Amino acid sequence: MPSPERRIARRHLLAGSAAAIGAPLIGGAAVPAHAANPSRRPASLELDESRYVELDADFLNTQTAHYPRIKRMRDGRFLLLYQTSQHSWNVYRTISRDLKRWAEPQLLFASHKILDGADDQCYATADARVLDNGEILAVCSFRANKRFSTHMELDGLMLRRSTDNGNIWGPEQVIYVGANWEPFVHQTPTGEVQVYFTHSAPKRVIENTVGSTGVAIIRSHDRGRTWTPHVTDYPYAADRVAQQYVRTADTGVKIFTDQMPSALQTHPRGGIALAMESRLVDGYRISFAYTRQNWPDRLGLNEPGPAERQDNIFRGAAPYLARFPSGESVLAYNLDSRQHVRLGDHDAREFGDSQVFLPGNGFWGSIEVAGPRQLVTTMANVRPDGNKIMIGVLDLIKP
Repeated sequence: MPSPERRIARRHLLAGSAAAIGAPLIGGAAVPAHAANPSRRPASLELDESRYVELDADFLNTQTAHYPRIKRMRDGRFLLLYQTSQHSWNVYRTISRDLKRWAEPQLLFASHKILDGADDQCYATADARVLDNGEILAVCSFRANKRFSTHMELDGLMLRRSTDNGNIWGPEQVIYVGANWEPFVHQTPTGEVQVYFTHSAPKRVIENTVGSTGVAIIRSHDRGRTWTPHVTDYPYAADRVAQQYVRTADTGVKIFTDQMPSALQTHPRGGIALAMESRLVDGYRISFAYTRQNWPDRLGLNEPGPAERQDNIFRGAAPYLARFPSGESVLAYNLDSRQHVRLGDHDAREFGDSQVFLPGNGFWGSIEVAGPRQLVTTMANVRPDGNKIMIGVLDLIKP
């Protein structure tokens, strides 16, 4: 008989996920397309307990490892990125063939002195994408440790490239200038590379607004060598694609939210789902924005949008999206210091019940499809004796 933990892990996450593809939106919520066929057995996820592993602080070279990101490379091995503090300092990389034995971590983005030693340039929230040609782009936020968000020219997005499955990395390349955080790297079926990120700089420098965020992108049509828009100075504005109105301040300035984006291709002709965390007065919520045409329009500074959205549908923060080859989308996010996972439909519009698989407490995790029916999930396990990085493998169980 399976253990109680395994029985819990096999609880159904989405009823009739195949039937729910393309479920229409009514009043901002997805219509349960499976309701007409309640007898259909649902797909589910199950933790493979034999493959669960934790990397400890001594191995990671830091007591405060955070923000792990795992990517499966073209040669079948896995690349793990993580940072060495909660907010920013260094970003490490390590490689594994089996998710259990990992190579000695190496610095990928290393902090260093700037302004004649008056400040430090730090790195945080790295994400990566394995491109269609096998090259890997790693992108992170860089910032001045003492002057973050007050001196925009000292903050931005940094890129490094590997052409040999993560062994050797090219030089640093600044691809955006301005305060930001939490980039996410995506590639469309046409080959366009997009970096989504939390976009705070324009509101800060134009309206002197603190705490207003949105999501913007920069795009590349040559696999990350050049970028549009090429943002290097005032007003530090990229292509704004999502922001949710929250309130108007006493000064008359509009405050927006939407941040920490994760994108999922829903249709080869330009359909994209964007999961975000939305910061509200009573806490964080998960919201979604959608486009059918690869974000053809750029939002104005004080324009909410896009028109097609689902706002504040779950309590939680730090979303991350993935999708199995068979079509099921997966959403991972943090709630009450645990990683929650929901199985969803092809368009990431309707999701089933949440489940918890990783045993530890932490935040800022990620997921990566590792095979036709396998998903790797990871998150920091925050502990007083040194943070660990949890790595688990979830199996997709289909009727």
